Amino acid sequence: MGRGNAKYRRGAKFEWELKRMLEREGFAVVRSAGSHGVDLIAGRRGEIYAFECKSTSKERIYISRECILKLLLFSETFGARPYLALKIKRDILFIDPYLLKLEERGYPIDYTWAFSIALSFKELVGRDQS
Repeated sequence: MGRGNAKYRRGAKFEWELKRMLEREGFAVVRSAGSHGVDLIAGRRGEIYAFECKSTSKERIYISRECILKLLLFSETFGARPYLALKIKRDILFIDPYLLKLEERGYPIDYTWAFSIALSFKELVGRDQS
């Protein structure tokens, strides 16, 4: 259980980190502990986002089909824009789940490819004009 527990702690740490980052940009943020389809819900002046947060120190991560389906279903019901918030090799990227490519039972995401389709935090919160 030690390894799974460390993975959970890394993921929860990233959720709290992203929550604080969004709050500093003026978003109201709620963390959804447990597996309800999303980890964070954030809103600011009519913009509503739902985030599924994943963290890895490796070059590649595999996201289950079920995980993405939960994110999409929740977002559709809630009226939120869905994003996979990915901390990969210390970089934080925001990926539109509709851009992911399904392979068998899930979605493999590699570091280089993620950069080609993702938004940075500044782009997500509308600070890319600096």
